[in-house]
Amino acid sequence: MNEEGSPSTVELMALLRRGTDHLINMAKGMEIAWDPVPGDPRRVHNMYVRNLVTSYVSRFSELSNGVLIGLDNRDYLIYALCGRSLIETTATLRYYMLREYKPLLDRKTLVASDMKKLIDIDDRHLRGTGFDWESFVLRRYSRLRDRAKAKRGHKSSGGRGEPGAMPKQTPVGRCIDSWSKEVANVGVAYDLFCDMVHPSAGSSFLVASTSADGLYFSKFRGDPVGKAIVEQSLLLLLSITQKPFGQYLTMLMGTVWQDNEVE
Repeated sequence: MNEEGSPSTVELMALLRRGTDHLINMAKGMEIAWDPVPGDPRRVHNMYVRNLVTSYVSRFSELSNGVLIGLDNRDYLIYALCGRSLIETTATLRYYMLREYKPLLDRKTLVASDMKKLIDIDDRHLRGTGFDWESFVLRRYSRLRDRAKAKRGHKSSGGRGEPGAMPKQTPVGRCIDSWSKEVANVGVAYDLFCDMVHPSAGSSFLVASTSADGLYFSKFRGDPVGKAIVEQSLLLLLSITQKPFGQYLTMLMGTVWQDNEVE
């Protein structure tokens, strides 16, 4: 929701390009492989965090690049899809840092049970899911169908157990709600971007255009409605994702124990 005196769309896109290039170069320089071998819990935590950082940087840069591609090509639905995911990604990172890690790491001393809880948090953070990836990878499609039916309350021959062997994800809605209670614009932005990607008025407007003859739900008949929506929403999107993402990513990186602390 741009106000008078706010940066233009061109200026905001240039800012986003610079930030995206920085993240892409950061991802290219990360060389920590996933190696979940039990051992010193501090080293295990470090391994998780370094992979989490790489994952976050890779996803955030790709989504940001998707926003730019959508704007460059006037594909405003792509802009909205990637924008909503940027909000969800930032909200999830924030939730884990403030609601999961901080209460635990603020303790002066971590006993064995605390370290186990820390690794459990790491595992949910990196591998949490609501999908049965084990059955998908092993092509157990009948099991996937049974689970999908059970999840939606239909009768099936399959059980309702947890999806495969992976930990359960933290619902993104919980992360959004937690953040929006403190920053009202987060709720506004998320509601807006959700409406722009759902089959609703928002997504219809993004593919619409206007001319002297009226409103058409095709972007090829006149001035794109999506352009005006971008002019009002891009600053809002960047203000709640770019700087906060960097802040919370720095917090995550700060949880790594240094080598001299784990020897």
